[in-house]
Amino acid sequence: MDNLKSIPILKFSAPTETSLVPHESSQPIQTCSHRLSPRLIMLVQSLSFSREGDENPYLHIRDFEQTRDYLHIEGIYDETLRWKLFPFKLKGKAKQWYNRAVGKQQGDWGSLRSEFCLDFYLISQIIDLKVKVLTIKQESKESLALAWNRFTKLLASGLDLSLPDPILLQHFY
Repeated sequence: MDNLKSIPILKFSAPTETSLVPHESSQPIQTCSHRLSPRLIMLVQSLSFSREGDENPYLHIRDFEQTRDYLHIEGIYDETLRWKLFPFKLKGKAKQWYNRAVGKQQGDWGSLRSEFCLDFYLISQIIDLKVKVLTIKQESKESLALAWNRFTKLLASGLDLSLPDPILLQHFY
């Protein structure tokens, strides 16, 4: 206890070696030699998410997973690859969020993805989207095809609203 009295308080706020090690996926890497190429990391970073402006986290996750679906590294599970690449997609406020949230997810990609979307897509945005979908009207001089296109874009712009197709069609009609 006497040793602790002589250590300045600032020393306790310095990061420890364990706090600097990236969190691991719940799926182990099954190969001794794996490497994420710098070109791959640059590609992922070029499609980054910062939560500035009107960036949509659901569309960001969908784009990230579509990009990741084209990649396969022998001996690495898909979930692990997502877990390894995702931090490179984030910057600014989103990167700060990741650094706070990642440890709670215990390596589970699905949990991290859900937490990301819930933290960056506000309840008011969800309600607004649902209201827009349920109150859509065909504009004057707008063709049915253009109205349908606008409606389907609205449905694809965010999360699954869990509205059955018959209800959606009824409201579109």
